[in-house]
Amino acid sequence: MRVRKKLSIEWMVPLLTFLLLIVGSAAMFSASSATHEPFFAKQLFYLGLGVVLFLIASFLPDRFVFAFVFIAYTIGILLLALVMLVGSGPTNRWLAIGSFHLQPSELAKMTTLLALARFLTDRRIDLSKPKILASYIILSGLPFGLVLVEPDLGTSLIFPVLAGFLAFWGGIPALTLVLLLSLPLVMIASVNPYILVAVIGGLILYGYFSGLRMALATVWGICAGILGFLTPKLWMHLKPYQRQRLLTFINPDSDPLGSGYQLIQSKIAIGSGKFWGKGFLHGTQTHGGFLPEQHTDFIFSLISEEFGFIGATLVIILFWLLILRLLYLARKVEFPFSSLFIVGVAAIIGFQTIVNLGMTMGIMPVAGLPLPLISYGGSSMLTTLMMLGLATGMGSRWRSHG
Repeated sequence: MRVRKKLSIEWMVPLLTFLLLIVGSAAMFSASSATHEPFFAKQLFYLGLGVVLFLIASFLPDRFVFAFVFIAYTIGILLLALVMLVGSGPTNRWLAIGSFHLQPSELAKMTTLLALARFLTDRRIDLSKPKILASYIILSGLPFGLVLVEPDLGTSLIFPVLAGFLAFWGGIPALTLVLLLSLPLVMIASVNPYILVAVIGGLILYGYFSGLRMALATVWGICAGILGFLTPKLWMHLKPYQRQRLLTFINPDSDPLGSGYQLIQSKIAIGSGKFWGKGFLHGTQTHGGFLPEQHTDFIFSLISEEFGFIGATLVIILFWLLILRLLYLARKVEFPFSSLFIVGVAAIIGFQTIVNLGMTMGIMPVAGLPLPLISYGGSSMLTTLMMLGLATGMGSRWRSHG
């Protein structure tokens, strides 16, 4: 039977994006009113520019994007290197371009996603081969390392998560995936020597029964053990504020007026909203000046206080509908590059959303990740809307119908 092609306009991603932008604009207006800072006006400018970029990106042909992937990746790496030399801001994460401040790490998320998607599109790629796997790790590890040393620990975590999710979607062998996941696993297990030994033993047995020779499985276990042994020593190389964030996460009440203040006030704001919320512009924690950073990382706390459990749940539902729709589109599109890119957008938005909501509720360490489409930030807004624009266009391309 001859295959017909037909254009199927994708409307759900733009609709869900628009609804989240409305929520973000309302929250930003409230945060701006509470702090008497022009956050709302600036965010509207970024939002307007982002919508233009969204529309342009949605009309870019897949093959055109595919052709310029590695040029974009190179630009992203160069900007990450440049910000280390001439960066501005308290932590040197921004490049000042007149009155506009670009955060290269945000742009690098998109350029790295494009590069990884194209790398995995090549049919000759087999991640079970050590050389190819090493190339894949370098491709994702280079931006990860540059962002980590800025330092921006929260954003840097996106790159290994993105690489792992794309590898899984691209059909990486289970043994290779476990090999990749064993690295963070032994780092977590290093908090207790008995747990670390048990994890290393389990990895060796899994490798052996999955087809590795015992010698290779043992080498794998030894390497994992060395990493686990060195992990506690990495603690001393963390910045003081990064160590303090982890300690605060474990016990925020240890310094309620210092490092634990932000988290305590965030949980108070979320809980005080109860079921229906205190009403728009009537949040006492936010408008009383008790909650710092309410326009950026902790904007979900503002939403929860003013709109309550109902409003907070609605925001979570909108995010999950957006992520599920992206995963649906990734399964439907024909071009492997498009499928990998769309699933990468879902992974980035999903990871940032989970971490941001978790840290405002005190179930995850404060990682400094904004809530996509809602938190204040020009670079984050523009990059997220460009990625969603590309995903919308790819999801609207020609599909096969019998």
